[in-house]
Amino acid sequence: MNVPRKYGLVRAIAFILKLIAVIVLVAGIISLVGGLVMGNQLPLPRWLAQGGGLAALVAALLIFIQLYAFGSILSLLVNIEENTRGMIPPRE
Repeated sequence: MNVPRKYGLVRAIAFILKLIAVIVLVAGIISLVGGLVMGNQLPLPRWLAQGGGLAALVAALLIFIQLYAFGSILSLLVNIEENTRGMIPPRE
């Protein structure tokens, strides 16, 4: 199936959303590690620093799932359009 590629901007947006999702997840993991490691050194109760790190990880996971899913949906829609266009026989 030799179909020309269309919707390059939508493909780029889908990639950017997936990339931002991964960055958010890494930031959440760093926040968790920071909360666990720095929990003893901050002038806060230990449970508060560790709980904040855990809450940051949970929030990052939720945001990651939403962003990655939306990027995947955009990719899916572009692929469906491309496959549908490939099924139509060329005009003579």
